[in-house]
Amino acid sequence: MSIDKMKYKTSLDVSLLELDIMTEYILKHNDKYEILTPSGFKDFGGVRTLYKDDIYTIQLSNGKTIKCSSTHPFISNGAELLANEILVGDTIDGIGDKVGVVDISFEKSNTKLYDVVEVDDGNIFYVDGIVSHNCDFISSGEQVIDAGTLQFYKETHVEEPLEKGGFDGNLWKWEYPDYTKSYMVVADVARGDASDFSTAHVIDVETVEQVAEYRGQLDTKDFGNFLVSLATDYNNALLVIENSNIGWATIQQVIDRGYGNLFYMSKDLKYVDVENQLHNKYNREERNMVAGFSTNTKTRPLIISKLNDYFRERTVKIRSVRTIDELFTFIWKSGKAQAMRGYNDDLTMALAISLWVRDTALRLRQEGIDLTKNALDGIDTHVHSGVYGGADMEHNPWRQRIGDEEEDLTWLL
Repeated sequence: MSIDKMKYKTSLDVSLLELDIMTEYILKHNDKYEILTPSGFKDFGGVRTLYKDDIYTIQLSNGKTIKCSSTHPFISNGAELLANEILVGDTIDGIGDKVGVVDISFEKSNTKLYDVVEVDDGNIFYVDGIVSHNCDFISSGEQVIDAGTLQFYKETHVEEPLEKGGFDGNLWKWEYPDYTKSYMVVADVARGDASDFSTAHVIDVETVEQVAEYRGQLDTKDFGNFLVSLATDYNNALLVIENSNIGWATIQQVIDRGYGNLFYMSKDLKYVDVENQLHNKYNREERNMVAGFSTNTKTRPLIISKLNDYFRERTVKIRSVRTIDELFTFIWKSGKAQAMRGYNDDLTMALAISLWVRDTALRLRQEGIDLTKNALDGIDTHVHSGVYGGADMEHNPWRQRIGDEEEDLTWLL
């Protein structure tokens, strides 16, 4: 390639191999290339790769075939139209003319896709001869987690799981349960629409390593049963479930199953998960405890701050490409941390909750254990000098010698 700016008359159609190489150099900042848009060639921020599970393959009347995520935005008659909204016979705005949709197919497959980001003048550009649209991404400074940090994780921590299990193949495991370790399972329950996912992380409490992850679409009852099974497998792990809206249905299933290590917190956040709140029903009710974790205006900034701290200090180990890809599109928008339009943050929010619970709830529980241990260590044992037993007394504990006399205590029975 020339060191001068290259002007692609179509963007992704030129050479996928060449574009794949480009991503290594212009992931964060692009200052060498322009892309064709309805307003001419424009600068753009970069190209990145990502993986998506819900894939649409769209055949067009111009002979092109586009493979994209279900929420990839196109332009039809000047209005935005998502891939999962397109029907056969619809038209999409193209270069100088409209392009018809002649066939659509859908598959669930973890597929590598290309994403052009930060195109000048509205993020509208041409892909395979049609108009496409995307959102601001990297160099705008809106990302919650620094892109350089996420790239570090992708290059050094992300790895293929040892096993892809579960009935749908969406439970990824990097470590099998170790009976010497303590784990926590933290889950976010899907709202129920087709673009939302129920997710769960299994975290090693001591090392803060992601040892397993789930991302799929289960109904609330099945997800509750799945979480009980998962948490039980990982040494009866502390099970934390986000309880907003539909999350209550999953929590109720866990309660109905009688799982004994479910996380409770107070409605006013004055109390979190210490031992007596976790296991004693009377104390939970007295202190106004509720099952699960409540994400609200009070707790959301806390968990996002904790997420940022762990990644900035690089003290959490995330092995899943699905989680890292979500974090790449987790941005500040109108002062709120959330997924970019068309993307998800289900794994991200579950991870943020897990890190906050680890540093807050589990720390308080450990402090309670330490206080109890110190109190027990301070208790001395004394034997009354007036009551003793000889070697023969070991065979009959109901006979004791008091002074010069031996007394039979069986009458106490």
